[in-house]
Amino acid sequence: MIPGSLARRYARALMLLAETAMQRETFGRGLSDFTNAIKVEDGSGSTLGGVLDSQRYPLSERRAVLTSVCRRLGVDATVLSFLTYVLERGRISGVAQIARFYGEMADELAGRVHASVRSARPLTPDATLKLTRALEQATGRTVVLESSVDPALIGGVVCQVGSMVVDGSVQTQLETLRTTLSGT
Repeated sequence: MIPGSLARRYARALMLLAETAMQRETFGRGLSDFTNAIKVEDGSGSTLGGVLDSQRYPLSERRAVLTSVCRRLGVDATVLSFLTYVLERGRISGVAQIARFYGEMADELAGRVHASVRSARPLTPDATLKLTRALEQATGRTVVLESSVDPALIGGVVCQVGSMVVDGSVQTQLETLRTTLSGT
């Protein structure tokens, strides 16, 4: 792990290397793919990230492993150079943080916002589309909707965009009714 302010600076540096919106997306995808790859455990509980961060292996060998992994993942050459720089500075353990900050910056520049919705049952494609459009209209941004199922809700949905939460669940309505009735 590295301090958040440092991870943010690394993310900003990579962002500045992207000349176009398409390149920003390519860099983000490569960074994300690499981040996911270094988290995978082998049979002994070791991860690629742990190997790359370990001082047991010479830097030249860790650099070769990094290059090999990035080539297999199809990571852009600029991102590979960036990751090599991060490795050489002993900051490879902070790649997940860097990727998170990079994603936030890329979303901000692209006018995207992430929203999560929980429902008692899986939403139909039509309901998902309507909800996405309503959120886009309310936020004025492109919404990336992530949905999950929570049977405890009984019915309805709970939607969160940033710090704003809209709770239209039956569970909350029943709790409100219970509070109202017990207060009378």
